Amino acid sequence: MKKAAVFSVLAIGLVMALYFVACSPKQERAVTPIDKSALQRPKEYVGAKRCGECHDKIYWTWRATKHPYKISEPNEKTVVGDFVYHNTLELVDKRDGQKKIVAKMYKKNGKFYVQTFADKDQMQEFEIVYNIGGVWKQRYMTKFPNGALQVLPVQWNVKTREWVDYHGLKKHQPGDGKYWSESTRTWQRNCAKCHVTGFKMNFKDGKYDSMWSDNGAACEACHGPGSHHVNTDDAHKLGTIFNPAKFHDDRRATMVCGSCHSRGKSPDHKFGYPNTYKVGDELSFHYVQVTPEKNKNRFWPDGSSKSHHQQFTDFRKSVMYSKGVKCWSCHDPHKPSEGNAWDLRLTGNALCMSCHGANNGNAKLSHSLHNHNNCVGCHMPRTAKSATPGDISSHTFFAIPPTTTAKLGGGDAKKQPNSCNLCHYHSKTPVEKLVKDFDNAHKDKASYDGGYVSIDTDWH
Repeated sequence: MKKAAVFSVLAIGLVMALYFVACSPKQERAVTPIDKSALQRPKEYVGAKRCGECHDKIYWTWRATKHPYKISEPNEKTVVGDFVYHNTLELVDKRDGQKKIVAKMYKKNGKFYVQTFADKDQMQEFEIVYNIGGVWKQRYMTKFPNGALQVLPVQWNVKTREWVDYHGLKKHQPGDGKYWSESTRTWQRNCAKCHVTGFKMNFKDGKYDSMWSDNGAACEACHGPGSHHVNTDDAHKLGTIFNPAKFHDDRRATMVCGSCHSRGKSPDHKFGYPNTYKVGDELSFHYVQVTPEKNKNRFWPDGSSKSHHQQFTDFRKSVMYSKGVKCWSCHDPHKPSEGNAWDLRLTGNALCMSCHGANNGNAKLSHSLHNHNNCVGCHMPRTAKSATPGDISSHTFFAIPPTTTAKLGGGDAKKQPNSCNLCHYHSKTPVEKLVKDFDNAHKDKASYDGGYVSIDTDWH
């Protein structure tokens, strides 16, 4: 009886505690007070943490995506390159044909350094002040006395776990001192606006005094500066910020993503990004994108991209783009997916079928050959390269048949890839056999035109 009484008292106490917790006033989140005077000034960047005061769930799920980590300060958690064991880069010296160590990466007193040729045959030490990326590859920046953030000519490839030359050491003779001081390597002029949010270069008298609000692509990179938004009462907030998903022009809405997921120059050719672009603008007024006609090294003969951050360049050639499909129709920019590395809203064929339906496509043609395969295997072949060949998928959504390799690549898949040879099952199948099988499968079909596909380019 005594035990029962004790348990009864404990149970009553627990119920009472839960009652008072449940009925106590809800604790308010700490929110920065509204400053009405901010509305009298031009819009300014306030930083993602300020956005997170009200949009806390979106803020923390966005933090788990790749967008916040375009650059990072170097430390034991952010540096993924091997600065301890496999920490040298060797290349052939063109002067004598001998393979030599041209760069060494190491840690010292809690900091990270790259030692490489700077003048004649003398090695010079560069302290790393920022990492660039770290998922597919990682590059590194040092800071020059004039404030220029210079991208060093070494790159760590995550998949192969190796150091490679980042377009510098092979270009120049070791020791000529040019590769690390070229203007094309100055981060502020060639990369910054897509690596950080709210970037201001501030260049005067040959010196850089750069600043930004957030590392990576933060809230205001896509929604615009938020000083008016956070300082306006709730009834009028919507009109103070840009929301691509609620913008009436699908094409211009997608340009928000395209301003970074494409390659090109500012109209004056001084910047490697659209330095004057603002969300909601017509991107073409602020950016001259690369084209196959102007830069063949960035494209395959059929017009699909070879290089990374050209997804939008590919996508705007697609039928889906012309129909109003947007990047976020497939990708979720605010939270990561548990089933894939690209933050897709659904995984596998489920994403494609959510729009196209199980019976979409002509079952009598190519789809009849691949009812066991996935949609992206043919329609998003891995033709582009970020760190290693094939780590970026084509975004034109055109399947590339083997006949395209035969007609545009002379039968060589290395000169013009196709969807079939990029598949693991057919990776070693000769192109000639694939062409023959493809032709036989489509024989006597009225709509078959020989299987040649060249992507229709629209560069307006």
